Amino acid sequence: MDNFEYTSPAGSFAANKLGLHDMGGNVWEWCEDKYSPTRTYRVLRGASWGNRDPGGLLSSCRDSDAPDGRYDFVGFRCVLVGGSGG
Repeated sequence: MDNFEYTSPAGSFAANKLGLHDMGGNVWEWCEDKYSPTRTYRVLRGASWGNRDPGGLLSSCRDSDAPDGRYDFVGFRCVLVGGSGG
């Protein structure tokens, strides 16, 4: 548990073993994958500030929602890829 009531500023916690920060806990993250082949629902991962179960923070934990669902605890991740410079 941290001292943030809702979301926390990016980079507030140490990176995981792959060097990635903030992979779980701020908001459920939309994924492109369908939850099942027979449904239009999309996969959500990472849990949110509203979850109390630590298991929900595992990247293996999945939830789902309709692609047009809008909530304050669901979002997406912007990824910046570092280059070799130049």
